[in-house]
Amino acid sequence: MTNSFNLDRKTLYILAALLIIAAAAQAQNMFQFPYYHDDEGTQVANSWALATEGELSPYTYSYEDPPLGSIMLASWTSLVGGPSSFGFALNAGRVFMLLLHVVSTGLIYLIAKKLSLSDLAAAVATLVFAFSPLATGLQRIVLLENIMLMWLLLSFYFAIGERRTLYHYLGSAFALSLAVLTKGGAIFFIPALLYAIGRSANRHHRRFAVALWITITLIVLSFYPLYAQMKEELFPEDWLLGGDFPHVSLIERLGDRGPDTGHILDIASGLTTAFDEWLDLANPTADPVLIYFGLISAVFVFLLSIDNPGLRPLPLMLIAIVLQFLFGGPVYKFDGVILVAFLALCVGILVGKSAEFVYHNSSGPVRYALTAGVLVAMLYPFWSFDATRLDVYTENQIDGQLEAVSWAQQYIPADAVVVTDNYAFVELRSTHPNVHDYWRVDTDPAVQFMLLHDDACSIDYVLATPQIFSDIDTYNLDLMRRTIDRSEVLHTYENNGWPIEIRQVRKTNCLPAIASDTPTAN
Repeated sequence: MTNSFNLDRKTLYILAALLIIAAAAQAQNMFQFPYYHDDEGTQVANSWALATEGELSPYTYSYEDPPLGSIMLASWTSLVGGPSSFGFALNAGRVFMLLLHVVSTGLIYLIAKKLSLSDLAAAVATLVFAFSPLATGLQRIVLLENIMLMWLLLSFYFAIGERRTLYHYLGSAFALSLAVLTKGGAIFFIPALLYAIGRSANRHHRRFAVALWITITLIVLSFYPLYAQMKEELFPEDWLLGGDFPHVSLIERLGDRGPDTGHILDIASGLTTAFDEWLDLANPTADPVLIYFGLISAVFVFLLSIDNPGLRPLPLMLIAIVLQFLFGGPVYKFDGVILVAFLALCVGILVGKSAEFVYHNSSGPVRYALTAGVLVAMLYPFWSFDATRLDVYTENQIDGQLEAVSWAQQYIPADAVVVTDNYAFVELRSTHPNVHDYWRVDTDPAVQFMLLHDDACSIDYVLATPQIFSDIDTYNLDLMRRTIDRSEVLHTYENNGWPIEIRQVRKTNCLPAIASDTPTAN
């Protein structure tokens, strides 16, 4: 164990070896598992619209998420030659997620090394994260949370440690700002990072360091509301500065707490459901070992931080995660990727400190045997559990999805109006210009009323998944419900428990359309 953090040759060799292992494990079967999610289809569709049309969404940009994730994805897909460079459109995004995974995994190693001053603790944290089925499954999906995690870890890395300079604080502020501009929930980490900077800064420039961090963060974040104001979409309609014309609003979107749960402010909405998914062994990506062991390790790190101020930023980051879950709006299973990254850090520190304690409090050959015994005992639950959760490396969950898209491209008329789960949006848009995202059918007035006239008869086919049926009930998507009720199943693809149905809308009792009423692509 060294007395200070040092990127010496040994550390770099260990880090390089771990990153190669992590990249190989993550890349194995990543185009077949997990199944293509509607959420990643949405992100790829937004980046496709930005790259091809210069717009932040194929539809009205409603400020559901900040734009940086779409900008990064659009830049990546343009760099590699378009969304079809790796086959199915979503695969290009998954390759980008692989690159982010390698960067995030490397940052976990470096952060753990800084906090513990132990290569062992850093290696354990890295491997626990890299081989967690939950982290593996989530980090393959094209998610804004994965982009946010990379920026958040980078900001944390710059903020902690010895011999910090103003350039480190500048980098930390800039990275945190980019995390917020990717996913707004990153704003809950500001207090923890401010504490880390105040603790690590030299007393001679501590005030300036904190002021610089706050100033840079505010300046970068201000570009988002400035963009909205330039489009006259910052304030809601009929507000003092909002105008009297219908429009989307950033402020109105920030006040949206999601579906009503009956709780005050919808505090912790969805947390119980998400937590169950992280633990449910019927889910091939569940990881109760990391969740429970990580929470125990977090308590251990908190107790250690009482006498070790250098560890205190980590418990504060975990508290920020809790606050985000409680007050940041609905919690989804995808939010687990942020939690498991920081729990892996806690596990690494617990294992490293335990082995260090045994090693330094024993002597002779027995110390090696005892230290090895402690490591085996603490890491065995991870090894034994992860060794049985091999679906992420072997199972194919996307064949049915590909077959459904292929059938639709071949047999659905090119001028038909098709509503789809968003995983197929970009792929179908290449052959069917009147393809629409099911979510926008009920939430975008330009689609619901101007294109479809709020009439199920304006739709010809639906490519339906369990996500669509779930959202119809959860969010009361009325036009989609009427469309499903009027449709009949043409084909069903089982797709390993995530079935895809191709449905055709019955046109009986529909009024004949006139030319001006015929929906066209936007």
